[in-house]
Amino acid sequence: MKLYRLEVAILMTIAIIFTYAAAVSIKQDEMANGLLRLHVIANSDTAHDQEIKLIVRDTVLEFCEPILENAADRKEVQKIVNENMQELANIAQKTLWSLGENKSVRVCLKEEYYPTRNYTDFSLPAGNYLGLRVIIGEGDGQNWWCVVFPPLCNEVATSNEKVDADEYITKKYSIRFKTAEIIGQIRNYVLNMRT
Repeated sequence: MKLYRLEVAILMTIAIIFTYAAAVSIKQDEMANGLLRLHVIANSDTAHDQEIKLIVRDTVLEFCEPILENAADRKEVQKIVNENMQELANIAQKTLWSLGENKSVRVCLKEEYYPTRNYTDFSLPAGNYLGLRVIIGEGDGQNWWCVVFPPLCNEVATSNEKVDADEYITKKYSIRFKTAEIIGQIRNYVLNMRT
């Protein structure tokens, strides 16, 4: 009888863990579906290339802010960015040239895995997000990422003010973020095994 109770307790614990993990995964997916991440990758890790990366980042943000300000959701954001992709690539390339750089720049929208990212006033859980990728030159350097939609990057990049992101992100979910990170890593591992 004792063994039966132990088995039932273990099965119930496993069921609760899986239910909790599924709920966290659904919440992360809902959050991811409301965001467009920005992922700028430097040519290399030299101080010069890292500085260039930040200048290109600022140019991309300056371009994106007015064209996305009236977007209602991520689907509309994706449409707007796709329609303006060539102009965005041209602006990033011209920025490099104006700095005397002869490196190329590649810009694309891509669904990719992001680890948990902690900013000054909010965190984003790990998981798959749609990202606007800006790759400078070889793309072998440290990257910089944030959220283009809703527009949280400018606040993070240019000020120390609190970001009002309560509708999308709250601090109180740090345990869920760790769970989401673990689930995201497993999901990413399984997806990479398939390819």
